[in-house]
Amino acid sequence: MKRRTFLYGSGIAAATAIGATVLWKPRDRGAPHDDYFSALNTLLRRDGPGRPVMILDLDRINRNIDVLAASVGPDKTYRVVVKSLPSVPLLAHVMQRANTNALMVFHQPFLNAIANAFPNCDALLGKPMPVAAAREFYRSLRAGTRTAGRTTTFDPARQVQWLIDSRERLDQYQALARELGTTMRLNVELDVGLHRGGIEVPEAIDGMLATIANDPDHLSLSGLMGYEPHLTGLAAGLDHPAVRSVLGVYQGFIERIRQAGIDPATLTLNGAGSHTLRIYESDHTMNDLAAGSGVVKPTDFDTYHLSDNEPAMFIATPVLKRYDDLRIPGDPWIANVLKWWNPNQRRLYFVYGGHWKARYVSPAGIPEPLYRTTNQEPITTSPSVELAVDDYVFLRPTQSERVMLQFGDLLTMKGGELVDRWPVFHETGS
Repeated sequence: MKRRTFLYGSGIAAATAIGATVLWKPRDRGAPHDDYFSALNTLLRRDGPGRPVMILDLDRINRNIDVLAASVGPDKTYRVVVKSLPSVPLLAHVMQRANTNALMVFHQPFLNAIANAFPNCDALLGKPMPVAAAREFYRSLRAGTRTAGRTTTFDPARQVQWLIDSRERLDQYQALARELGTTMRLNVELDVGLHRGGIEVPEAIDGMLATIANDPDHLSLSGLMGYEPHLTGLAAGLDHPAVRSVLGVYQGFIERIRQAGIDPATLTLNGAGSHTLRIYESDHTMNDLAAGSGVVKPTDFDTYHLSDNEPAMFIATPVLKRYDDLRIPGDPWIANVLKWWNPNQRRLYFVYGGHWKARYVSPAGIPEPLYRTTNQEPITTSPSVELAVDDYVFLRPTQSERVMLQFGDLLTMKGGELVDRWPVFHETGS
């Protein structure tokens, strides 16, 4: 009886294991390019350079800009984030369509580049720079002006807002301003809940305001910044406790500024980012809202408040080799197991390049590569996918700033045709 019970129980366990295996076994998720990517593949096979490229869809970009600008509204400033859109022609396109000259900059060489490219812009630093980087900005600006044999119309004393996160940095910048005989506009970073630095309590700003007020030849207060990416992903409105907390902290600093005799309406009161900008459509605590990545929407920005924005940047890379059976280094038995287990691993391709911060999006159903390489990355598909050598595979970057810089000129597309090549910044800012 015990043996029969054991065998019966073992049969149940085996059946359960088989059922679980069938349940968790991957399904065939393969599908050919849809109409959008099929047309893009045809276009690139005809007019592309035969290497990995970054494609910008200007039709989608324009719609995204319009969505962001509408969220900011006419009573606030839309500030374009340079690091997320690291190309002078791309920035110019966004600024013109959104009707803004406000930029946010996170890298000293890029600050010099936009000073040359956009002599009428207002540049707010997105992070506190070491004083050596600030000094290098002034040195490079003056050296570039002498080399060009002209006088620049860009005036840092009116057009740059340096971010200050501590008393120590304020003292360093004051010393630099005196050394250079210039005036530095200072925007004070606030800790509104991110806890990544900045002034934590309103009372802490009093001494900084006094120092600025007592040295008007070298220092001026330009505004406040309260960045709040910890709200990212929340389906949050103004009544959400986390949003109320951010605005409450920010309003405490504004009131402190007002008590010091400064009109907050004359200042740049910056905050938000692509993830959170839409939260503040009907709020007036901040008058200056920043966004960059929402213009092109990489995968890290598939978040609640960007649901109306469309992906507008893609990596396109050609297929170099195709095999109708899975081949992997080592014991061929492993390949047999893999293709039995996962129908999306039954056809093998090698693409030009690889290992980008990006996800394969077309054709559909491409699993994680068997191994990662920047040379010829192996990707697998189900037999439902038919790619020929020289066809293109498409990926969506997870972010824009670093990935955009890896492909040389950006290929821009409008109305289904390639229309231009836009150079990107180099680390030197050129």
